[in-house]
Amino acid sequence: MDDHELEAWNAEEPPEGFAERVVAAARREESARSRPRAARIFAGLLLAATLGIAVVVGLGLKNAHARGEVSASERQEVRVGTRALAVLEKGAHVKWDGDAIEQDEGDVFWRVEPGARFVVHTPAADVAVKGTCFRVQVKDGEDEMERRSVVSGAVGAVIAATAMVGVYEGKVAVSHAGQSVDLVAGQSASAGPGGVKRVSSGPGDEVSPDPAAASGTEGEKALTAANANLADTVRDYRRKLEAIEAQKKKLEKELAEAQLKLTDGGPMKSEYELTPQDWKDLAKEGELRMRVPCSGPRNDFSYTPSNLNKLGLAPQDAPILQAAFQRSHARTWGTVEPLCSQALGGADASKLGLQACMSVLGEMTRMQSNATYDEDVREVTEIMAGMRPAPGPGSTADPLLRAYLAMASESQNIETDLAQSLGQDDAKRVVYGDTGCWWNSSHGVGPRDTP
Repeated sequence: MDDHELEAWNAEEPPEGFAERVVAAARREESARSRPRAARIFAGLLLAATLGIAVVVGLGLKNAHARGEVSASERQEVRVGTRALAVLEKGAHVKWDGDAIEQDEGDVFWRVEPGARFVVHTPAADVAVKGTCFRVQVKDGEDEMERRSVVSGAVGAVIAATAMVGVYEGKVAVSHAGQSVDLVAGQSASAGPGGVKRVSSGPGDEVSPDPAAASGTEGEKALTAANANLADTVRDYRRKLEAIEAQKKKLEKELAEAQLKLTDGGPMKSEYELTPQDWKDLAKEGELRMRVPCSGPRNDFSYTPSNLNKLGLAPQDAPILQAAFQRSHARTWGTVEPLCSQALGGADASKLGLQACMSVLGEMTRMQSNATYDEDVREVTEIMAGMRPAPGPGSTADPLLRAYLAMASESQNIETDLAQSLGQDDAKRVVYGDTGCWWNSSHGVGPRDTP
């Protein structure tokens, strides 16, 4: 498919009365349900399931009980999962288990109601959306046989195939090979071996052609794109290897220091009990460390008599610890919760909790830019080392930077708080000892590249 064909292609409008029937059916079946619309970027939270958001997935699965499979011999309307209506054209094939959808062929018009994560698995990509309405047309460049697959939120195409995306409602991110284009209702885009580009659909939508992508055969374009991707991968692996080597040297140094302390018979200092010089050393390596009390559904932070005894504290000290940890949670959650809610498009973040919200903010920042994530980690460490000022009130600093800074500062805040009631030595033993439940987190991204 050449550029003239791409520019001439427009997203097909559904048959007359079709959108009204789809919307009416969705509203009849979901009239009792009302959920806030989340931001487009919440689609990428599929990755965060590996970092501690299993509880959120579990909440979504309790209603995802339906499963089935449909191969359409003629146009057919079907309810898929709990939140989607699909109209399958002849030859389309869809199967689902709850809200986990697979479509491997055919032409399907989707209407996804707002709510929790909705995942569609296609031969090209695994993608997720919050709620939208659109159609995707895929054309195979090898044999010109037309086939279609549907994605929600992002589109990837196999080699020698081109995906044409038309949006009827909501927002869609079309992505392939590291490139991404955001579309709104009435806009279209193509994705293929040459990358992703918007197809002109009105004033202001024109996209300048890429001379490199426009030259040569489709096979040459595919080879150029593959070589570019391979070069990026090689650079990424080299950077990771350099970071691993730096981390190895750091660990060897720490091991030697620990062995020296054992030889001298002195007490072992916690790796989270950091002096200003420790923070400066971490800043040189691009490493951030954080330690805060565990938080759960109750957040009562109670200590057992046995744990108090291990800390050398009396039973009457238990309320002091509990109150200090509750104040600590109020400080960190007071910063993280609004940032998490904003990242989720205004959704209620209270059901996620502190640890899950931190994972959400981290993964969403990585999805936007790995470089931004790395720089946030380095800047927070430099702020803790006194090498740069902290962002002031009304700052537009990145949400992850503000959340990480609140978490990194908290162990010192708790120590200062407890020292007023227990004394400095007991406060240090509580905060940096191995008694009680603590959430320790370390993030190493390596030093900045030098010219």
